[in-house]
Amino acid sequence: MGYVYHLPTPIVIPLTGDVGFELRKQAQELALKTGRLKGAQSGSEAERSYGFLAQMVIRNALGMPPVDPAKDEGFDLSLPSGVRVDVKCRGGTLPFEEAYEGSGGFKREAKHNFFANQVYSDKLKTDIYILTHLETPKAPRGSKTALPGTLRQKKWKLYVCGWVSQARVKREGVYLPRGSITEQGRQWFGYRSEEIEFYNRHLNGFKDLKDIITIDKEDVKRDAEKPLNLHLTSVDAVRIAVDLAGFGVINKDTVDFVKQDLGINGNVPTILNPNQYYHLLRWLKSKGKVNDKDIERIIAIMKEIEYKG
Repeated sequence: MGYVYHLPTPIVIPLTGDVGFELRKQAQELALKTGRLKGAQSGSEAERSYGFLAQMVIRNALGMPPVDPAKDEGFDLSLPSGVRVDVKCRGGTLPFEEAYEGSGGFKREAKHNFFANQVYSDKLKTDIYILTHLETPKAPRGSKTALPGTLRQKKWKLYVCGWVSQARVKREGVYLPRGSITEQGRQWFGYRSEEIEFYNRHLNGFKDLKDIITIDKEDVKRDAEKPLNLHLTSVDAVRIAVDLAGFGVINKDTVDFVKQDLGINGNVPTILNPNQYYHLLRWLKSKGKVNDKDIERIIAIMKEIEYKG
């Protein structure tokens, strides 16, 4: 019997107390021993230690031997079925949420990121990825929280989100070059490396960490052949649809289909500030291209923001 599908609801594992602190120390030591992977966008020492920590938690849960830093096979662990697994972990001070609050009153669905050169590397021979998120205490601004932290810190949690085949990440994930912008809650930032975005809602979830052991090669094959899923936030999908309608690529009925299918009722917030839209309209009015009635129409879509000191 192979893997039985579950919705990707994260399993939350506290990493506090004596046991958690010891695991965090071991992960830091492994990161120091192995150093930065040659030619890979493997992140800082703190980020590498996150990956070791996630791998150690999963190995412990499955009764597997400890990580051997001298053994570099291009994947993190091998299941009884022969399926090769790469454990991915990124961390931050916020807990993992399946949807985040964003501007305009619309939630933004959670995503996972892969370094593109690792996904396409011939040296990293994995069949599936297990995606995790490490919640950490706060660190100085602009830096990652380094392991191991202190024994008394309570805000150390690992969220095990689910798994996906490498083949599906290559086929479905959205490749974004360095400098591309992405939205995180109410903020925007630019990617400093080449990334592939894959959305959490399309992962295969776990009811228990021991479900990992059940994944076999047929499960991997079935996952690779799944129908195409949408790897954008619902808000971004509508933004793009509106742009495509403006370019004449699709029509308003198709925009309405996108909004209805994704459950978006109303107008999504723009990337630029509404005041910039009002400014353009007033400039167009000064050139005789629009009138006051045209400007009034935008009020139903977005409100101008006044300075209040």
